[in-house]
Amino acid sequence: MNCFHPMVRFATRSCGRSLPAFLLLLSLFGLSAATPATAQEEEKPTNLKVLDTALTHEQVDQIMDKFTAALGVGCDYCHVRNEGPNARGMNFAKDTLPTKEAARDMIRLVGAINNDYLARMKRTDSQMVAVQCVTCHRGQVKPEMLEDLLRRANQTGGLAAVDSTYRSLRKRYYGSHTFDFSDHPLGELAIEISEKSDSAALALLKLNQEFNPESIFNQWLLGQVYTSLGDTATAIAEYERALQINPESRRIKRDLEALRKSKTP
Repeated sequence: MNCFHPMVRFATRSCGRSLPAFLLLLSLFGLSAATPATAQEEEKPTNLKVLDTALTHEQVDQIMDKFTAALGVGCDYCHVRNEGPNARGMNFAKDTLPTKEAARDMIRLVGAINNDYLARMKRTDSQMVAVQCVTCHRGQVKPEMLEDLLRRANQTGGLAAVDSTYRSLRKRYYGSHTFDFSDHPLGELAIEISEKSDSAALALLKLNQEFNPESIFNQWLLGQVYTSLGDTATAIAEYERALQINPESRRIKRDLEALRKSKTP
């Protein structure tokens, strides 16, 4: 079992600069470590327009590591490499890529949320939950929800595209914090699609059942769709299976009883 926070696992791939584990953990939880005298004497980072200009290179590197981990990118997403035949490394100060200015705007946004809004909210406890880049991005550049990607796949390629997209994303991201692979995304999308096509919704629910076989939510939706399709016997069977998963579900009991009564001559 990997006991490290996802941010710790991601940080090892950022720009080839691997921080000692204890420094990275300190940075993740807003703490600081004593800076060696040699680091204190280094030249300060330049062209800091949002970050504190008093920060050392090491401190800026720690912040950048959190950004690259949150978005799943490398330094070259916002920074450019030095030019010339013998040039090495990155020109971190140069403002060439639009993503760098976007990153500055996002830093301002996070600061405003935490300092101007969350800090003023009345809380029932003393611990304020702070927003970070990873709160929304979760390891991806564009912070989209799984439902958005599946909805777009359905619009462009139909159910086959939804199926392949879901399987591909699940294979790549399952176990990470990037997407929600519980029973709800596919279930909610099936509800939305059922307004136009019960058969299409049924296909999504069967896909959901494949990966979430013990979902009472999905079983209930299967009962609903089969009822809408006029297949009362199968709807009853799906409700009965739902009760095997959770015998105490009052909603399933109510719907099952109503369906049985409607079938009785």
